[in-house]
Amino acid sequence: MRRLYLIMFFLCLALPAQALSLISDEETESWLYDLLSPIFRAANLPLSRDYVHIVRDDSLNAFVGDQNRMFVHTGTLVKAKNTNEIEGVLAHETGHILGGHILRLKIQMQDLQKATLASLIAAAGAAAASGRGDAAIAVVLGSQSSAINAMTAYQMSEERAADETAVALLHQNNKSVRGLKDFMQKIQSANRLQGIEESPYFRTHPVTAERVAFFNGKLKNEQPAAPETAMDKRLKRIQAKLFAYLEPPEQVIRRYPLSDSSIPAAIAHTVYYMRRHNLSAALQYAGRLLKAEPDNPYFWELKGQALFENGKPRAAANAYRRMLELKPSSDQFKLAYAEALLAASPSPAELKSLIPLLEQANRNRAWPGAYRLLGQVYALQGQTGVADYFAAEYNYAVGEKAAARRQLAKALKQKLPENIRLRAEDLNAKFIRALKKKSLF
Repeated sequence: MRRLYLIMFFLCLALPAQALSLISDEETESWLYDLLSPIFRAANLPLSRDYVHIVRDDSLNAFVGDQNRMFVHTGTLVKAKNTNEIEGVLAHETGHILGGHILRLKIQMQDLQKATLASLIAAAGAAAASGRGDAAIAVVLGSQSSAINAMTAYQMSEERAADETAVALLHQNNKSVRGLKDFMQKIQSANRLQGIEESPYFRTHPVTAERVAFFNGKLKNEQPAAPETAMDKRLKRIQAKLFAYLEPPEQVIRRYPLSDSSIPAAIAHTVYYMRRHNLSAALQYAGRLLKAEPDNPYFWELKGQALFENGKPRAAANAYRRMLELKPSSDQFKLAYAEALLAASPSPAELKSLIPLLEQANRNRAWPGAYRLLGQVYALQGQTGVADYFAAEYNYAVGEKAAARRQLAKALKQKLPENIRLRAEDLNAKFIRALKKKSLF
């Protein structure tokens, strides 16, 4: 997948660092931003497109991290019945932000880590005194169980508070609580299928039966469910695309049979044939989409990707150029166009045009891919020092610090334009600060 960028990295969240697979997709992120905007506005919170993240995970979940960042699982997106379900989930997570639960959970996790460390020290002492390993294990389990129970009990009260805030935020926007209630019932059903016991001590959410009852009480004075909205139609298209990219091809055709002539099905069929490297069929379905909506940038994106994935970079660049004309604000579209053009033996003028485009993409949010592509542009222009600098920035961004330092050292030994030298020196200063900080410990 090239347009559904899959990124593996470590996030410093309220929980201990854990590897997450993030998918970056312009259409899905734009939809989530549009859905989240009125909720954050009602909560009087600032919102940026950079706050929205999609986690590649089939489970029903969403969570918030530092700086009010919102993380939504693909399972939540694909399995949602309608927009209102996801709206409710986002309102609930916004309730955690308003309640200051992220900071409190950090403190709680620190206490848990301290308790774990203390238990390990106690375990070592028990083992030394008795000469028995089982005594050490008993101390560790006892101390950790106590800390975990305290933490989960703490989180249960926060979940209840977030539910109450979610109801208030939804009603401020004249939105129903029904979606959040339905989503809780989905979780309840999934738990039952998996045989999960809803222990009041070993779950980070309250018993979902209690939450469903709470939401049912709030539904008594609401109007009947609203008909399908424009946001619902957008969601169906996003669901088709995500499902077609992420699930086995045979499941894609089962969910979206070839007899289905709807727009979401045509999206799924385009991706299905793209993944099977059947360019002719993929372009046929992409053509149907563009005939129906010739000014839809996401349909041009699908056509461009089908061409690019099947070895037609010049034709892909042309499709991506049209896509970018229709949505010039998209940084991801800029990267897609640049990648295709670089693979299409670009002219000197085309190469030159990519520099401001990629620099612009990096202004709002540092994209490792933009650094990588800028390095390629400058290498093709024969500016090896600048290419080394951007290679260093790329490796620094993806966590390859040793490679970044080597490439930066090479860049600084060469003649660089003044603006690039200043940026290279800034990067070098980061390394120096990191080394000094490390030496303090």
